[in-house]
Amino acid sequence: MSSTKIRLIVILAALMIIGIFIMQGYYIIKNFDKEEREFQRSVGIALRNTANSIAKTNKAELPQRGVVIQESSNQYKVNVNSPIIQDSLYNLLQSEFEKQNLQLEYEYGIYDEATNELIYSQGSVNILDKKVTKKKPGKKVNRKSKISDLPCYFEVKFPEKQTYILFEMKTILISSVLVLIACGIFATAIFVILRQKRYSELMRDFVNNITHEFKTPISSIKLSADVLSHHPLVEEDSRLKQYTRIIVDQNSRLNNLVEQVLQIAKMESSSFAIKLEEVDVHELIKQLSSQYAFRLNDKGGNFVLELEAELHKIQADRFHLQNVFSNLLDNAVKYSKDFPDIKIRTSNSVSSLIIEIEDKGIGIKPEDQLKLFQKFYRVPTGNLHNVKGYGIGLYYVKRICDAHEFGLNLQSVFNEGTKVTIYCKNPNK
Repeated sequence: MSSTKIRLIVILAALMIIGIFIMQGYYIIKNFDKEEREFQRSVGIALRNTANSIAKTNKAELPQRGVVIQESSNQYKVNVNSPIIQDSLYNLLQSEFEKQNLQLEYEYGIYDEATNELIYSQGSVNILDKKVTKKKPGKKVNRKSKISDLPCYFEVKFPEKQTYILFEMKTILISSVLVLIACGIFATAIFVILRQKRYSELMRDFVNNITHEFKTPISSIKLSADVLSHHPLVEEDSRLKQYTRIIVDQNSRLNNLVEQVLQIAKMESSSFAIKLEEVDVHELIKQLSSQYAFRLNDKGGNFVLELEAELHKIQADRFHLQNVFSNLLDNAVKYSKDFPDIKIRTSNSVSSLIIEIEDKGIGIKPEDQLKLFQKFYRVPTGNLHNVKGYGIGLYYVKRICDAHEFGLNLQSVFNEGTKVTIYCKNPNK
């Protein structure tokens, strides 16, 4: 994925997270306002009913306006214009608050209407309690009587109003916290992915630079080994000749490995593109078969070509297609048994050129076949220690086939052999 697309996805994700935070905040505020209005309504009903009961008991009339006055967010004044009995007020408040399902602590006081003098006060009363829990500290109380013959009013205060409303919103708050935690985890995951991508790019650049640097010493070793192999002293000494051949073979193997790494790195870069040209598949297979025939002959193996396709020219990248065939043939040789038996077959379907590379090797277990085309994955070979590789050959084959839009299929039976089939579209003569 290109850096531009990743940057766009990150920006969209960040905007979504910010939007979720804003919406959750707005939702919490709106619900808090709703709960507060509901609280005020319930308190207003309870206090008005209490005032009506006191007036009815005293056979008095309530004021036309201003019976219940909200003096602050959590304190209310109730004008009854008649004497108030403390015990009766307590019982009425308990009853009315319970009817409105207001389960929180409150404080109340009775005041002389003429002088605003405090006649009686009570602090920290729980609506569900049947007795007073404690006296309100710091309040000067007139203890001459709990009853005043003069008109009075009373005030009620809810010290824990904010806590009560938040408790009533517990479901919304918990769900909002969970959503915000999920957003935080998502944001952290994006940050970690971006950091890992940066490290991956640095590692890829490092590997590319190192492999490019390897090309110079590899070329120098190859040139030196070629000169040594033709030196008269080396040709006369069988031991020196054997050492020189080892240097040439290992240098060639190292060069092939570096080329594979470079090809994989190029494929994973955004600049990778295949160069299509007309390729004669039969001609390409014959060129490769001559190279692998020597290796098979040394092992006493058998190499069979059944090039029966009439339409065998396709549009493809010659370089990469040759590497695909080389990787498949190399695997067929490496994973064969004592005497390799390899067959390459071509045929035509209605709209495709079919290329099959089949061997009678050790085969692949079903559980390993699904992972074959993953990068760096190697099939466990048990005691077969002579098989060398780095798990990038079949990954490369899959990527090149996908780039050409070729079909790729692998069939294998453990201990019997493997057949790889490539379907190339729209062949011609």
